[in-house]
Amino acid sequence: MFARMHTLELTAEQYDRGLRLIIDDLLPWMRDSGGFRGLLGLVDRERGKAVVLSFWADEDSLGEGAEAGERLSALAAAASGGT
Repeated sequence: MFARMHTLELTAEQYDRGLRLIIDDLLPWMRDSGGFRGLLGLVDRERGKAVVLSFWADEDSLGEGAEAGERLSALAAAASGGT
């Protein structure tokens, strides 16, 4: 199994917007991607930090979606206002 990790700095409001984007946009894309195995998000609202881990069956699956995943992550960060 392989994982991709994203770290974010954001406010509680930005987190809520970002969570909606993940649920509505990122998860459907990931589920349609070959080899996707799961997603885990951890957040510390008091410190304004979050970590999102996506899990992939193998290195090929991780690599196949890397470019699209990075673009979607950048869009989610921009839309939510997080960094």
